[in-house]
Amino acid sequence: MPRSDRKDIPKTIHHVIQRGNNRNYIYENTRDKQEFLSILCDALQKYETDLLQYVLMDNHYHLLVQTGEQPLAQLLWYLNRQYTLYYNQRYNRIGTIYGGRYKSYLMTERAKLYSTIRYIVRNPVKAGMVTHAIDYRWSGHRAVVSSKGPMLINRDALLSCFASDRQVALQRYQDCTESERWLAPVGSAVIIDRTKETQERLACLLDSYLEVCDALHYRKMIICGSRSSVIRPFRNTFICQAIRDGHTLNAIAQFLHVSYETVRRIGQSERCNE
Repeated sequence: MPRSDRKDIPKTIHHVIQRGNNRNYIYENTRDKQEFLSILCDALQKYETDLLQYVLMDNHYHLLVQTGEQPLAQLLWYLNRQYTLYYNQRYNRIGTIYGGRYKSYLMTERAKLYSTIRYIVRNPVKAGMVTHAIDYRWSGHRAVVSSKGPMLINRDALLSCFASDRQVALQRYQDCTESERWLAPVGSAVIIDRTKETQERLACLLDSYLEVCDALHYRKMIICGSRSSVIRPFRNTFICQAIRDGHTLNAIAQFLHVSYETVRRIGQSERCNE
């Protein structure tokens, strides 16, 4: 599955998601989250980008950003690299802490933007971490509605998405993010394309595995369903890794262009159970 180009168009709004490798924690405690926000602040200034909303969960983060003239990819490269350097030094480890490339979704429709803002703000509520979104410390929501906490967000730019009048905009923002009766114009399935995300995670997992094996030249054969005996050991081992990583048999079969029965059979083999 070839990697698609990023839509780095100046002056556009993007929903960014970055998850930990194998869904592991990327923040162990308060200090880690404070350090991440400090690096994020530097990145926003360095790349002249406005932050409209964010939330830090334990094993992933969401950002809603409006780019300037510089590409979003540069900001995310700086942010993820600097935080990885900090994390690895603090915990005496090496290697990536992230599960592949970040995911970014270009906001082209107002209804999708509103639903995405609500989705980001209510992430801690949905996860059962707090009862009300305003109670969550590691989000920009509290600063927007009460001016408490670090003001990393460009509040004016965010509220202007709802109305030109400041008070009207704030009320509409609160209705969007806090009201239980607010009806999302766009469902979560559209905000995050789960199928696309799964395929990208599998692609990253395969690339990492083949790179270690010095077998990247077999990649095309593996993902096009080739029956060659040469690639069979690599494909079978990858299937076992993908199963351990939590992917469904159907998703793996679709990614490799092989039958569900093939994946099921390999998944039940002794190799996969070792």
